[in-house]
Amino acid sequence: MEDRLREASFSTMAEDPDRRPNVSFTPSTAEPAPDMDEVKDESAPLRTPTDDMAALPRSSRTVSHVHEPPYMKLANPGPLGLLGFAITTFVLGLYECGAGLPHSDPAGNVGPNQAAFGLCVFMGGAAQFVAGVMQFRVGNTFGSTVHCSYGAFWLSYAMFMIPELNIEGAYGGDTRAYHFALGIYLTLWCFLTLLFFIAALRTNIVILLLFFFLWLAFLFLAIANYVVTDDPTPGVRLNKAGGAFAVICAAVAFYGGASGLMLPETTFVRFPLGEFPHPSMV
Repeated sequence: MEDRLREASFSTMAEDPDRRPNVSFTPSTAEPAPDMDEVKDESAPLRTPTDDMAALPRSSRTVSHVHEPPYMKLANPGPLGLLGFAITTFVLGLYECGAGLPHSDPAGNVGPNQAAFGLCVFMGGAAQFVAGVMQFRVGNTFGSTVHCSYGAFWLSYAMFMIPELNIEGAYGGDTRAYHFALGIYLTLWCFLTLLFFIAALRTNIVILLLFFFLWLAFLFLAIANYVVTDDPTPGVRLNKAGGAFAVICAAVAFYGGASGLMLPETTFVRFPLGEFPHPSMV
């Protein structure tokens, strides 16, 4: 049966030349193949690989069709800001306490706080401001605001130490007016620190302690400048208490900055921060 079907199919193709398969590897002489150079249209716009990729459906595009920028790891700017704040606050806290200054009276004309001018400008001011800008770069709104704010605080506080500005002398020798204005200046920073403390309630214990002791330092220093306008003796005591709280705040900030440097790639030491369920933002 199969032999008859095979003979019938071959006989049909023999009778009908159009149904014969073209098994020749040479082009037909009846209609020569067109020249591709002649077919090419010079006026047609050239297609680029980008056009070809755009013509593909989205599901058919592979990873090789898409340009991926190289991965770049951003550093943590928190330790720089915390350590810069800690060192500057520690030095100024000791000054307000009267430590290292024989017969010093922080509320009087002792003067050598100019020795901390460089720290206020570069470590407390510039370094911390750079840390705040970097926190902005990594998308940390809270950390950026905190570091930039206290960086600006130290830069503004350094202005009181420049003799050429003579800020105290601008009050015409009225020390009561000068200390009252300085008390208002510190009161505003006291309120701002309290705001940061409330905004940090879900960070960690170290950051909360830092803002708490810093708030106490600003509070006592502000009250001291108000009180010293009437009675210097209690004003000096309050000023020393504010300096002591500043030293404690600096120690906490130093611990927090050191904790950020204890990375598993460089050391086996860990400084726990007392994390809450939500990660720290500083």
